[in-house]
Amino acid sequence: MKAIVRDMVRLLDKKYKGGDWDKGRKRPDPMDSLVRTILSQNTTDENRDRGYDEMQKRFPTWESVMDAKPEALKDAIRIAGLANQKGPSIQNFLKWLMEEKEELDISFLGDLPVDSAIELLTSHKGIGVKTAYIVLAFAFDLDLCAVDTHVHRVMKRVGVISERCGRDKAHNVIAPLIPNGKARVFHMNLVDFGKDICTARSPNCEACPLSHLCTFFKEQSTKIKAG
Repeated sequence: MKAIVRDMVRLLDKKYKGGDWDKGRKRPDPMDSLVRTILSQNTTDENRDRGYDEMQKRFPTWESVMDAKPEALKDAIRIAGLANQKGPSIQNFLKWLMEEKEELDISFLGDLPVDSAIELLTSHKGIGVKTAYIVLAFAFDLDLCAVDTHVHRVMKRVGVISERCGRDKAHNVIAPLIPNGKARVFHMNLVDFGKDICTARSPNCEACPLSHLCTFFKEQSTKIKAG
C-alpha cells in the first residue's frame, strides 16, 4: 500500500502543484486558523469566510468574542451554519484558554509533542481530529494530512482504506503510508482532486491520473464490461 500512496503523492503533485503552493504560502495566525477551521465544518469556504468576517466585524478581538453574549455570537456566525454548536465551541475554548494560560494565544501548541497537541485540542467539544490536524499542519507547519470529506472519499475509492474506515481512524491508517515531508501537500492535492475529478457524484474517471491504481475504477469497468 505504501507504493500506491507514493505514486498518488507523485501524480497528484504533478497535476495540482501543491508543493509549489506550499513553498510560497503565508503561515496563518494559530488562533485565527483554529476558529476558521471550526467555522468551516459542514459548510463552504465562502460561507466560512463570511461568518468569520461578520464575527470579526462585530467582535474585533478574541476577548470580545469570548465575552460576547452567546446569542449575539451565534447570530454573527449564522451564515457558516451550525451556529448553535460552533458558537459555544469557540467561546468555551477561549474561556478555557484564558483560565489555563491567562492569554488567548495557542502558540504554545508548537512546543508540545504532536500527539499531545492533538489530544489537547480534541479534548474540547467541537474540535475534532480533522480540525486539530489542519491547525497543526498549516499554522505550525507540521507534516500532517488531515482527512476531510474529499480525502476520505478518494482514499476509500482507491482502496487505501476500507469502506468502513471512519474519518478519525483514517488519520492513523493513512499517516504511516505517506512519504516523509509530503503529508501536508498531499492533503491539499487530494482536496483539489476531490473537488475537480474524484467528485462525490459522477467522478470523471476518464480524466483521472490515478485510475490505474484505483479499486473503484476497476470495479466500475468490470460492471460495464459485464453489461
